[in-house]
Amino acid sequence: MKIGKFAKMHNVTQDTIRHYIDLGLLVAEKKGGQYQFSDTDCSDMKKIIEYKNMSFSLGEIQKILAMQRISGENSNSFRKLFLACLEEKKKENDKVISQFNNINNLLREKINNIKQQENKDVPKLGFPLSSLHLLTCPECHKQVNLSEGIIENNNVIEAIINCGCGFTAKIEEGMYVDKRHVRTKLLNGKRMPSKEEYLASSSTRYNNFLYKGMALLVEQINKYQGEPKYILELDNCVGFFLMQFIKYLPSDSTYILIDYDYERLENLKRDLENYYNHKNFIFLCCNYDSLPLRDSFADIIIDYHMTNKYEEATGEKLYDIMLPLLTTKGIICGVYSYKEVQNYKYNELKNLYDKTKMQELMDNYHLKLLDSTEIGPFTESISNVGDISQQKMLQVIYACNKIMG
Repeated sequence: MKIGKFAKMHNVTQDTIRHYIDLGLLVAEKKGGQYQFSDTDCSDMKKIIEYKNMSFSLGEIQKILAMQRISGENSNSFRKLFLACLEEKKKENDKVISQFNNINNLLREKINNIKQQENKDVPKLGFPLSSLHLLTCPECHKQVNLSEGIIENNNVIEAIINCGCGFTAKIEEGMYVDKRHVRTKLLNGKRMPSKEEYLASSSTRYNNFLYKGMALLVEQINKYQGEPKYILELDNCVGFFLMQFIKYLPSDSTYILIDYDYERLENLKRDLENYYNHKNFIFLCCNYDSLPLRDSFADIIIDYHMTNKYEEATGEKLYDIMLPLLTTKGIICGVYSYKEVQNYKYNELKNLYDKTKMQELMDNYHLKLLDSTEIGPFTESISNVGDISQQKMLQVIYACNKIMG
């Protein structure tokens, strides 16, 4: 029998057969430059396949076949050797089975924990009663009135908000909602991707670059936070930074989240209800320039890449809106991104992404830089603008406060 037929009979490749011959597992006779396979070779091949199925290595199979060939399959020497090999292999497999059983038990436990969390009844988060004094009309800045309220666990879940100037809004499912501004968040004209879609299309190196910036920002906040009562987050991807900071969030602090995309804010709220113990949140579904909050209440403002993103999107200065909300001793901690490039297509992009803009912010708004750390550059293509070429992205992690005068 030639090698092609022999290989096909045993459902292996011809290269595999040649490899077994080179190792001495098969001892086929060669005639006229071609191997010829006998019934004995077929018997040996069946044994090789059987031993491989029992997870013996080719080296171990070689040892077994060698003893069989010199002493016979039914000799005491072979039976003794083969029995020892089988028992040793069984011990190895028992150990592997035990390891897999342990892994399966851990997997089962994790699966059950997740399913139990999904099925448990959790209290709804809402607008804390203790924070209602913060609410003001975004139009005339006077105190608003609430009616038709539903309260659960000291949180307002549903209410109608009215002002004498004619302004109306709602607290709906525990979130403040200004219907005038509710819309879907877009990126380059398309719906902003979900976390799953973002992960599928993003670079691991870029994500790690952002993660490093977030870790350093957490350190800055922890260094200067003291005992903040109110923390206000400015983040284009609402809650993105919060999920890294939440384990450090003081239990008495109220954390304020802002987004005009109702669905994204609602999904974040649901995650916080189901999977986290912190219960003091304010969810504002509105524009940044229509915040229903009184001045001088925020102890910390967290600016995660939002300053230049907001200016890019609106042409307005975000600090004009946010700084009046900061207490006299309040701290701004943030991440400012900028890009080192060979050339800019438009001057306005240079203004948005130039490092000197950060110092201009400090100077123009009478802020004192307390601390800063720079990381980067990151050089993969990550721009959503499309008009910046040969870019290198860097992050400045900073903390500042108002200059007392």
